[in-house]
Amino acid sequence: MADSTTHLLLTVGTDRNDAQARVRHFFAKNFLVKYDRVTILESRTINAADPIFWDRLEEGTTANRQLVRELLQELQAGGFEQLTDLGDMPQGYQSKLLHIITHLLDGFFGVDTVFYNLAEDSHGLSARLAAAITAQPTGYWLVEAEGSNDQGHDPDQLDQIRQFKTAAP
Repeated sequence: MADSTTHLLLTVGTDRNDAQARVRHFFAKNFLVKYDRVTILESRTINAADPIFWDRLEEGTTANRQLVRELLQELQAGGFEQLTDLGDMPQGYQSKLLHIITHLLDGFFGVDTVFYNLAEDSHGLSARLAAAITAQPTGYWLVEAEGSNDQGHDPDQLDQIRQFKTAAP
């Protein structure tokens, strides 16, 4: 049995294959989010000239915003009503929620990301890029990818990149 997560990525590309290759490259080079397998969902790769492009993009950005709202509500339920309350937050589950929220707001790709804009390294879409897509739609693609990890995946994979870990002399 494998755990899987689906991501919708906006990328540039001269054609479908180029766009999908850029998404594969992104996952291959991402050092924090690693999957045992990344599967491109062929039927869900959409060029910006396709009439459903903007609806799919909106679904993705809306899903990211909804996740932020849900996580903020969870923090509020835990007693964090004001920004000043965060100064007393202990490390633990709630600080991890805040960490995820911060990543979704600052454009840092994570396993919780639904939509990601590779062209701008963000979870949204700027007016400038929206205008560029409208002007040259054939050069932009939405690529849906499913990342999965096998059941035996090592949950402590991050230990390999933590800077505070040092090898014994």
